[in-house]
Amino acid sequence: MTKILYTDNMQQTEFFAQIISLEEGIYLELDQTAFYPKSGGVDCDLGKIELLVDNHIFQVIQVKKKGSKIIHQVDAPGLKEGDKIKGTINWPRRLELMRYHTAAHVLSGVFFKEGNVKVTGNDLILGQGRIDFNFPDFDRNKIEKFVARANELIQKDLRVETFYMKREELDSDPSLTKLVMGLPSSIKNVRIVDIKGFDKQPDGGCHVSHLNLIGKIEISKIKNKGKNNRRLYFVLK
Repeated sequence: MTKILYTDNMQQTEFFAQIISLEEGIYLELDQTAFYPKSGGVDCDLGKIELLVDNHIFQVIQVKKKGSKIIHQVDAPGLKEGDKIKGTINWPRRLELMRYHTAAHVLSGVFFKEGNVKVTGNDLILGQGRIDFNFPDFDRNKIEKFVARANELIQKDLRVETFYMKREELDSDPSLTKLVMGLPSSIKNVRIVDIKGFDKQPDGGCHVSHLNLIGKIEISKIKNKGKNNRRLYFVLK
């Protein structure tokens, strides 16, 4: 089982590890990793892996979950099981994805608190965010108002922290979950992302430490995707 490093230190860009399994010469599992896999609608980290024995460098071109495993895909064969490596995260990419991820939390918090609206899906990549909401009516003015409110909160530069709570505590407070689909029942110890004084949500991903790092949320377009489904595209400036 891979030890996950990014949940407790989202600023960590380098780490040492050992390859514990390898498939087809390019898909590897590590005993620990700071690489965030594509998950929860957020794109994965990229970077490089350096073989310690000879300093040969392999580019990490994809990171994904495969069951309970985190699989790192490198750009060429040459590694083997048992090799010791140094991993390095592409920090500018990680930082931009964190900005979009935290922005999505601010938006979902505003939509829920002011419109009783939950998230039905999202896709956060470099240069663009997309969130789907279960709005009963297509009301562009209301969506624009909620985005403006989100930007007001960003200007307050609230801190963003994480902590853990028992599943029973989470289930006793329905306001904590902003996703229509809820949280898998298999998760018993829940990591919470806390935008201090505003919003708490279960989340296993990476976030900026305070809101002014997000920048400004600008609407790219709004789509009506059918009954109770509105899609918001946004960029950060």
